[in-house]
Amino acid sequence: MTAPRTAFAPGRFYGAPTVERRLPGVRLAHLAATMSAEHVDEHSHDDAHFVLATHGRYETTAWGPDTEGPVLVYNPPGVVHRDRFVEAGGYFLAVSFDAGDWRDFSDGRGAIDALRLTGPAARRAALRLTRSLLSADAEPLSLEGLSLELAAEALAPVRDGDHPPPWLAMAESYLADAFDQPIGVADLARVAGVHPVHLARGYRRWLGAAPGERLRTRRLERAADLLMHGRAPIGEIALASGFCDQSHLNRQFRQAYGVTPGEFARLCGRRPDVSCVQDDTRAGA
Repeated sequence: MTAPRTAFAPGRFYGAPTVERRLPGVRLAHLAATMSAEHVDEHSHDDAHFVLATHGRYETTAWGPDTEGPVLVYNPPGVVHRDRFVEAGGYFLAVSFDAGDWRDFSDGRGAIDALRLTGPAARRAALRLTRSLLSADAEPLSLEGLSLELAAEALAPVRDGDHPPPWLAMAESYLADAFDQPIGVADLARVAGVHPVHLARGYRRWLGAAPGERLRTRRLERAADLLMHGRAPIGEIALASGFCDQSHLNRQFRQAYGVTPGEFARLCGRRPDVSCVQDDTRAGA
């Protein structure tokens, strides 16, 4: 008698998570493979998901060209497959969407078979998402937006006009007004009156950045302005600009501008308090 195929619950794989995040509508995980190739049988998943093999040789039964470079696969809910790492030591990103949510926002346009995604846009979105997930201070909005950009690669293309759509200005205006508050992709989509997937794709096309990147830019701009013209300690500036704490601001500021907030303040002629200078020696490391 043939043994029943394994049907994995949402967000579960042949792997042990090294990092895992649960966001509205999507589960993200970076996992270490736990099963050798010969022990991986045909199986399915209850959710729609993407897998990016970040380390190790990965074999997939998905349809698509067998190309060099990172292996990126989309599996619709319930599709039977036998994807596996050939050797031990594999690592992979998994991006999982609840089956009901996936049906809702794909509106029947999603592929019904497993696909191997080899286009540069799909790989770029998956690699950006991996980098963001593994960072110490990944913004939920950034993770959501990048997840939806990746999802868009498995959906039928949508025609866009030759000029930025009016909804983009509405979304940007909302970001400018509410940058210091928790913001999700759904919030931006609701304000703009478009679908979250359409919003994520539009941001990348017209602005060259994900919504989370635009949010981070706006927060850094506010922090820089306060550092130039205010006298508040850097810790207070961090909170006023929407960052979790001073260390969070220090990392993001130095990554964007190449200097710490304290160094920037001194370059602008400001002489911060002793408590402000500590970002250079401790929190900014």
